[in-house]
Amino acid sequence: MSRSETFIFLFVVIAAVFFARLMYPGISGVPSVASADGQAAQTADMQQTLTAPPTLVLPQTSISATAQPDGDVVEASSTVSGETIAAGTPLPIFTDESYMVAELSTGAVLAGSNVAARWPTASLTKLMTATLIFDQLATSTQITITPQMFAADPNEHTLVIGGTYTVEDLLHVMLMPSSNVAAQAMADYLGQAQFTNEMNARAVQWGMTDTYFADPSGISATNESSAHDLLILAQHVYNDYPGILTLTDTPATTITELNSGHKIAVRSINAFVGELNFVGGKTGNTDQAGGNLLSIFNDAGRKIFILVLGAPAIPFKDTSALYSWFQANYK
Repeated sequence: MSRSETFIFLFVVIAAVFFARLMYPGISGVPSVASADGQAAQTADMQQTLTAPPTLVLPQTSISATAQPDGDVVEASSTVSGETIAAGTPLPIFTDESYMVAELSTGAVLAGSNVAARWPTASLTKLMTATLIFDQLATSTQITITPQMFAADPNEHTLVIGGTYTVEDLLHVMLMPSSNVAAQAMADYLGQAQFTNEMNARAVQWGMTDTYFADPSGISATNESSAHDLLILAQHVYNDYPGILTLTDTPATTITELNSGHKIAVRSINAFVGELNFVGGKTGNTDQAGGNLLSIFNDAGRKIFILVLGAPAIPFKDTSALYSWFQANYK
């Protein structure tokens, strides 16, 4: 075949292919760029499906609105339900001021944000208050509520002015529904100025260098601490004051006003109370602090400390997400 014939033959073939693609754009011997990417994506999805790590059924919270008459203002409560989360799950993202996940026994921090930043403690303060009460007052000691004590929370609905209660009952009211009046009553009985001085002295003794206490209940925004310091507090409570954690993991109890013999039902406002792996902890909520939550969990023998500070409401959901993250990544 001559060069001219060859050229004509090639021209005819190219023209035939060109017109065929114009008339039938879906026909091609070579995949288009879009179809190639689609195939690659499909292959990647298949590989991911085949090689994905096993999943774990972990606790998570469902949130519903509620209201409490005493102590901390609870804007959300939760119950733990199962959620499947894959191993290797990244840290949950939320906009709280500070959080920490740590091994309680060693103090090893597994995750954290702004762990050295000072933040209003709100009712987390009551954990330090409780350590001093356990050391200085017999549980059978009787205290009568005065108008001065009631000033800590005029909206108190469990205790009454003139009512007399045992320290044991006041500890229940302070740590379960987070009564400010109960905290104030026990501190006043011992002398509040001296009591708050001892709170601060104990913080110094324990190495809580970012902490200051202005009152026994946490109502003042000048009650401040950091995630790092609150981990130290939790370690001392767990090791030296297990009775505090027992009270904070009590769903409900009955206290008695001794003058009348009247019995009053008291319930915890902590949504984790009663869960099998919850050891104890404390809620906190003020306008200045936002929602705070300190929790200790028992995960197959490992004690896990989880703290969230500065959430829009008491952060049960955020705490549950951090615990799920821990379980997915540290089994």
